[in-house]
Amino acid sequence: MPRYSKEFINEIKSRLRVSEVVGKFVKLTQRGNEFVGLSPFKNEKTPSFTVSDDKEFFHCFSSAEHGDIFSFLMKHKNMSYPDSIEYLAKQAGLNPESGIIKDSNYVENNYASLRSIMNEANKFFSSMLKQSEGIKRYLEKRQVNHEMWEKFELGFAGSQSNQLYLHLKKKGLNIEDALSLGLIKKSKHKENEYYDFFRNRLMFPIKDYKSNLIAFGGRAIDNSNIKYINSSDSPIFKKSFNLFNLNLAIEENRKIENLIIVEGYMDVISLFQNNFKNTVAPLGTALTSYQLQRAWKVCNSPIIMFDGDEAGQKAAERASILALSNILPDLSVRFCILPGDYDPDDFLIKNSPEEFKRILNNSYSLSEFIWKVELEKDDISTPEKKAGFEKRIRAVTSKIENQTVKDYYIKEFNDKINFLKRSRFQKNSSYSQYIDNRVSKEIYNSERLNQSSHDSVVREKIILMHIIENPLLLLKYIEELGRISFNDLKLAKIVSQIIEFGSINGDKDLENFDLKSYLLEKGLAEEIQSIYKSNLLNTYRSVIKSDFEKVENSFLGLLDLHQQLLEKKDLSKAFNDLERNMDQESYENFLKIKKESLAKN
Repeated sequence: MPRYSKEFINEIKSRLRVSEVVGKFVKLTQRGNEFVGLSPFKNEKTPSFTVSDDKEFFHCFSSAEHGDIFSFLMKHKNMSYPDSIEYLAKQAGLNPESGIIKDSNYVENNYASLRSIMNEANKFFSSMLKQSEGIKRYLEKRQVNHEMWEKFELGFAGSQSNQLYLHLKKKGLNIEDALSLGLIKKSKHKENEYYDFFRNRLMFPIKDYKSNLIAFGGRAIDNSNIKYINSSDSPIFKKSFNLFNLNLAIEENRKIENLIIVEGYMDVISLFQNNFKNTVAPLGTALTSYQLQRAWKVCNSPIIMFDGDEAGQKAAERASILALSNILPDLSVRFCILPGDYDPDDFLIKNSPEEFKRILNNSYSLSEFIWKVELEKDDISTPEKKAGFEKRIRAVTSKIENQTVKDYYIKEFNDKINFLKRSRFQKNSSYSQYIDNRVSKEIYNSERLNQSSHDSVVREKIILMHIIENPLLLLKYIEELGRISFNDLKLAKIVSQIIEFGSINGDKDLENFDLKSYLLEKGLAEEIQSIYKSNLLNTYRSVIKSDFEKVENSFLGLLDLHQQLLEKKDLSKAFNDLERNMDQESYENFLKIKKESLAKN
């Protein structure tokens, strides 16, 4: 009968939720932080069986059965203890053979040796940082304070090829174990010669969720082609199963409501320093399903915030597809999009924590993010493009494995597609009219557009400034905005994007949404700059920053004035056409415009 190491058993437990294991055999319903169901050990009509993921046990009040995931399988499926371990190891993505103890004394001593080497290496890197003025200046430049150095136990690996190797050898530690941990490498060219894996790098100790040191990450501080490297997988470390800083996130937060997942170590430290202590990062890899499962053990809906550049957004899209195939009832993710090419660290250096929090509060749900990503892949201006968009949405939805969740996604996306068909694609829709008539090439090339007056353009800028600074106006008055003719080409492009956004996010809480940053993301920097002139902004700052009622009254007054003046202009043009042509068509057009003007007034 095989014997399994304690470390192997704990690894299985860390990868699997009790509710996940038990839920395959018992129908569970979540109540608060626990799950309840009918006892699998006794016939009953009232649920008395409870499962706690936090405490890692099940308890049956009717039968008094109690235990962990292994004992559940032993009691419910009549498995032996080794069989339960083998069964669950496979579920957790582990090779059962790797956990078998062949020599208990060797295993115990080996793990002790590995831990000793890791701790000694950490002390060595820490002492090297204290001696290096260059790395201190680097951290100061990155605005990482001394408290964070200590909190994260930052270190430095020097530029010499074998400093750590010589240190470990001097301490009498097992070099073969150091090799298995990936801290040192054996030369391929010279016999009995070793070199350090980490050289000239800022060092980040990586700990498991129980704060055991298991690996290191190293950031280059020179022009190295590889910015980040990590310890290779070892007997105590599996890169794809761990999250950087999960231990401190758990330690600092009694209950994690919004776990934030970012890309890099420096992002984590920067957020932690700004009191966002519930932040973790994958270990130099794309987010894995195992890391997602681990995140879900502490938070039902973590927020993914990758860098704002193209690479970061592609990584976010990959993460969304990964999440789709893993989501369960009450378990999902949200997505936060940073403006421009910012990463979280850079953003917090240049902006306040309050601004960062505002962006967090406007994160997208998984379904919203998927919709946004697919909508932005291509224009949907033709029937073929529309059909292609719908096909992509259907394909994405098919990746959801949980049938209940899949059904709700299908319904939500169907509703959105139908809304688009009604609001955007129908001829009689005000939004459709705007898209088809006001932002088309015909409009861009129209005589009227090129003959815009200075006064009307200024008025249009002020109207848009009201909306950008107060996005709630968009939700209330999207149709009114769609009916307004904007003379200026740059402003017409902004309105097009605003109305498109509003039509898709009509149910979203926009009170604190950063619409300006969203428009900048869409490549409208030049257009936005034309609005936010210092003289114009200073003049109307007190109005657009007033309470919502005053802002709303000002906005409606501007809309009304703008429309009236445009109508007068149309009437004047119709009269001039009548004087020039004196034909039936001109006369009928003049009467029509005059009648409409009188009716409105």
